[in-house]
Amino acid sequence: MRKIFKALAITVPMLAILPQTGMAARDFKDIYVECGLGSIIAPHNKYVAVSTNVTWDLGSTAISTNISCPENCKGGKAKIAAFIYDSQDILLNELASGSGDYLDALVELSGIDQSEKATFINRLRDNVKAELITDDLTSKTQYQKSEQFYNIVISTLDNLA
Repeated sequence: MRKIFKALAITVPMLAILPQTGMAARDFKDIYVECGLGSIIAPHNKYVAVSTNVTWDLGSTAISTNISCPENCKGGKAKIAAFIYDSQDILLNELASGSGDYLDALVELSGIDQSEKATFINRLRDNVKAELITDDLTSKTQYQKSEQFYNIVISTLDNLA
């Protein structure tokens, strides 16, 4: 624990004096919460997110993500992708029944209002039937299946309005 605090004491001031290219839209402290591995592992606990980012690589992944792909930090798409990759089979089973804890978590990660939850689930179910179920999934890797499901989720979110 002492090493973490020591690393923070050294790293944070050093990073604060670096050029802030690409970071103007987000406060520096928010980068450690909204970007990098910490945001994926602990999307609802900023203290764990910051600790994870600092412990993992002194926050360099969070900073580089903010610079290279700031839109991934803002919308939480990395969190959605990681969640889908880790729980795709459970999500598909719950989607078939229309409810479940993992499906609720996907709705929450996606930032959907409760008033739109049923519409999102119904549209997602229709899109999965049309695009994912008709494919031969046995020939695809876990990553390929997750990527396809992720793309369906994002497309459904984009067309929700």
